[in-house]
Amino acid sequence: MLTPTPNPLTPYATLLRQWNSKINLVSPHTLQELESRHLADCAQLLAYLPNTPTHIADVGTGAGLPGLVLAILAPHHTFSLIESDTRKAAFLITAVQQLKLSNVAIYNQRVEDVVLAKPAAIVMARAFAPLVRLLPQTQHLLAPQGCWLLLKGEAVDIEIRACETLFPMTIERFPSKVTSNEGTQGWVVKISPQPTT
Repeated sequence: MLTPTPNPLTPYATLLRQWNSKINLVSPHTLQELESRHLADCAQLLAYLPNTPTHIADVGTGAGLPGLVLAILAPHHTFSLIESDTRKAAFLITAVQQLKLSNVAIYNQRVEDVVLAKPAAIVMARAFAPLVRLLPQTQHLLAPQGCWLLLKGEAVDIEIRACETLFPMTIERFPSKVTSNEGTQGWVVKISPQPTT
């Protein structure tokens, strides 16, 4: 008889549930759907990551969504998790220590003040800010030829139109594999700045 393979995210989910009673890491009414909603939403980004070791920054990571999830699932990549809320940063530090993750650095700062040890090839965010604010706020984190990889909701068309004049960029979007509670369509959005000549 085959033994079921343990889910690598289970220890993280257990820790998040313990802390959520003290600080609001995820909305309490979605906590019962932690695995099917939050973790699955983040884990789908794994398919968009390169195979070679890459430095990834997660902006406004909160409980580590998606950065900590992907750090567990893709240990060959390195992650810089940026979170200005001190209590949430304390959770992240505890999680990194307890889960023995050696590929994660925590920045308890506002994103505008962050100076990464190494520019990020990919900047990620989930429910951080509209694109028209997110892109200028995080552009200094991005390495040359880098890109943003973002989880966005159904209003993505409005957000894209609002930011198209910021700078030349290529925008790709892919349907999310996770449906929201309201049954609305979410998106994985990849944005690459175009070099100026």
